[in-house]
Amino acid sequence: MDKQLIVTQIIQALEAVRLVAVNAVIQASETATHEENVAENQYDTLGLEAAYLAHGQAQRVAECDADLVAFKVLSLPETSEDMAVALGTLVVIGDEMDSEQCLFIGPAAGGLKIEHHDHSITVITPSSPLGKALMGSRLDDEVELCIGDSKHTYDVISVL
Repeated sequence: MDKQLIVTQIIQALEAVRLVAVNAVIQASETATHEENVAENQYDTLGLEAAYLAHGQAQRVAECDADLVAFKVLSLPETSEDMAVALGTLVVIGDEMDSEQCLFIGPAAGGLKIEHHDHSITVITPSSPLGKALMGSRLDDEVELCIGDSKHTYDVISVL
């Protein structure tokens, strides 16, 4: 798989998320400042609530901007036979039920999913529990992840 194309698709998905957040800021700001939402008494808080919402959405836009910058400056590691999982690698793991997951180790936007050549790819970060467990692992390694009282084992099937 072409990792640069995957990064391009991630950037496109992040730009779409950012656009939704920008539109939410505009709508909440318009609601907060609309003349019909001027408080008439101390219990009339619609305008104040919309202002808080606009502020939260503006913070989301800033997060989207930071995520976009992180992916635009991401340097992808060269693929080799004995490469270790690192930032910018594409990893396929399998669990005890022979279910496979395709993961892209990214600098941000953990949980984002894209479709690439009929494969669902999930972005995870090195700071996530699964990302931490996978970092430094190599092809055919087995990694363990403990979540609460439950232990999960994954086989590294592919590292690109």
